[in-house]
Amino acid sequence: MSILINKQKEKISSKEYIVNGTLSKRYKRCGKPNCRCRKDKDLWHGPYWIWTRKVNGKTTTKTLSNEQAAVVKKAIKEMKELNQIIEKWRIQSAREIDKM
Repeated sequence: MSILINKQKEKISSKEYIVNGTLSKRYKRCGKPNCRCRKDKDLWHGPYWIWTRKVNGKTTTKTLSNEQAAVVKKAIKEMKELNQIIEKWRIQSAREIDKM
């Protein structure tokens, strides 16, 4: 096994959380007829952090706290990096097998 593949393995083991999905920040109007949010879009409530992902083939949406949103944001980034690492590993593996 090459040094390049071992480096990819080290990068993988350094990841803490990995998740798929998207994280968005939303503002909303409430249902109260006399609330300030009814008059001006700049006064809508929020921000609310919304995490959307697929679970068992179905789209799932969850509202997160600021703390959870920070973790999910990092975990999504880590997942993207992990996918890139795996792709490099796959390419290197094929090259090494071809040389055998």
